[in-house]
Amino acid sequence: MLTPFIMKLEHFLPLPDQDKEWLNGLVLRSEEFPAHSDIIREGEMPAGVFVIIAGHACRYKILSDGNRQILDFMFPGDMSELHSFLLQAADHGIFTLGPTIIARIDRDRLTRGMFDHPHSAVALWWNALQREAILRERITAIGRRDAYARVAHLLCEMFERLRLVGETADHHYRLPLTQAELGDALGISEVYANRMLRRLQNERLIVSHQRILRIPNLDALKRAAAFDARYLHLDGAPQAVRDALSSPRRVA
Repeated sequence: MLTPFIMKLEHFLPLPDQDKEWLNGLVLRSEEFPAHSDIIREGEMPAGVFVIIAGHACRYKILSDGNRQILDFMFPGDMSELHSFLLQAADHGIFTLGPTIIARIDRDRLTRGMFDHPHSAVALWWNALQREAILRERITAIGRRDAYARVAHLLCEMFERLRLVGETADHHYRLPLTQAELGDALGISEVYANRMLRRLQNERLIVSHQRILRIPNLDALKRAAAFDARYLHLDGAPQAVRDALSSPRRVA
């Protein structure tokens, strides 16, 4: 059930078989959502923790004038906020971009069991830190990059994130958003988003057809975007972390 989630965590740190069994055992149920529907709305009481199993979603906020800002995208293997139980109301909504399946997680068993599954606990910390880094990069993009670089950069990021969970093939991936949604994520209009995509296609950096994006030359697209993947922290756990986890645990 949690194959994409476990695949993502193991990119940072290999998990013992007992950890994988424990994680899969945390699933309470799966739920299916149609395209363009809310998994949770801003202001609602958070209904526990979930993992995206299939499909694509986004975190978003609606401004007082009705405009929408997409904060981040959620792909297979991505998890909602572990500590949402601390909140009386969600401070943002989560919206499906296409048909999406989620797995509800037993949050109490997850938090109680982390001490007994330190590999999973460390990988979950990495997962949370990566999300924070992605948000910082989005702030930087909107604040300092031009529209062309913003679009190119996001397309590179999506490729790297989807590749983690086996959602790419030969530099192809399903582009899980409309041009309006792309604009809402990058602070540009739908018209301008369309213009930047056409420019990238004219420069033969991307080929887009029926929501399938092909990147003929990934290095060239990364150069156009000034894309540096270090903020995604894809190099795995530092050796010191691996050594600490492999050391015998002391019982007080």
